[in-house]
Amino acid sequence: MERTSGAPLTQGDAATDRDADEVSLSVVVPTYNEEDHVEACLESVFRACASTDAVGTYEVILVDSNSTDATVELAADYPVTVLQIPDEDLCTPAAGRYVGTHHADGDALLFVDGDMEVAADWLPEAVAHLREEDVAAVDGHLDEVPENATLVERESVRGVALYDADALAAVGGFDPYLESLEDVQLGLELNAAGYRLLRVPTVSARHPGSDVITETLRRWRNGYSRGNGQAIRRSLSSPQLVAKHVYRMRFRLVIGGWLGLGVLSLATGVGVLPWLLGSALGFRKIASERDGVVDAAGYVLYKLTLLVGLVLGLLERPTSPEQFPLERVERVREAGVHQGIPSDLQF
Repeated sequence: MERTSGAPLTQGDAATDRDADEVSLSVVVPTYNEEDHVEACLESVFRACASTDAVGTYEVILVDSNSTDATVELAADYPVTVLQIPDEDLCTPAAGRYVGTHHADGDALLFVDGDMEVAADWLPEAVAHLREEDVAAVDGHLDEVPENATLVERESVRGVALYDADALAAVGGFDPYLESLEDVQLGLELNAAGYRLLRVPTVSARHPGSDVITETLRRWRNGYSRGNGQAIRRSLSSPQLVAKHVYRMRFRLVIGGWLGLGVLSLATGVGVLPWLLGSALGFRKIASERDGVVDAAGYVLYKLTLLVGLVLGLLERPTSPEQFPLERVERVREAGVHQGIPSDLQF
């Protein structure tokens, strides 16, 4: 599919034809204030795409959610298309994926978070599996591969993931209005449509770590905790999807139920001591499975914020993805397709 430079973004821009020998690839990189990571991210993308014969031509599309740092300026120095969502009320990680999908021309789409670095040896393996029957998406492991890991089917893929463009179009792709869990929601919808999602026993990307408390506060501040409730609210027409969401969050629901029991005990004066003892034993078990008391406290805090976010998200009325105003997306830079590493790129 050819695109006229500067043409407005419209629905249905994803290409649908697949070459039997190699894949045409669109790499979508959503960013928000990633000036510390975006250069390493983009360079890893170019290395990965140029290192395998499985990729014929490829394009790199960075979609920025109105960053306030130098992310866009740094990205514009690379031969990538840079799009920016200028309105705060439209900026979510899911929106970046949605916008990138509707600008992409590839018959496969690789989504790479702006703070990740793609592992080059994962991509050819992912492309090979994506060609298998009924496979809609492939991911790998972040940072390291667990011992005895094997190729497995998953209900969703995450982080750095390769999708078939036709499969995305078949289920409508990412929901741009979800604050988080957009990959989980999409995965469940793909499964329900009869597609398979695979995780290969290979590192797909490197991801900078952060302590659980800092990450919890960041996610709460950015509104990501509401994604749980938003996803369930969107899935109400499908009891199967709702049941899968509830199963995924069973531990935080147990914590919420236990806290509710504690409030009831304090209010009635009945069973307070057993509740306190049970709480202490439960926390001790969590601490033994985490990296000490501080990490365990952060983990419980994280689950509690998700529980509060669940309630808040359930109260929000879903907005149809088709209502997302693609025409408001700004083109900062337009780039074409590549084969190999562009000659003007030095690293």
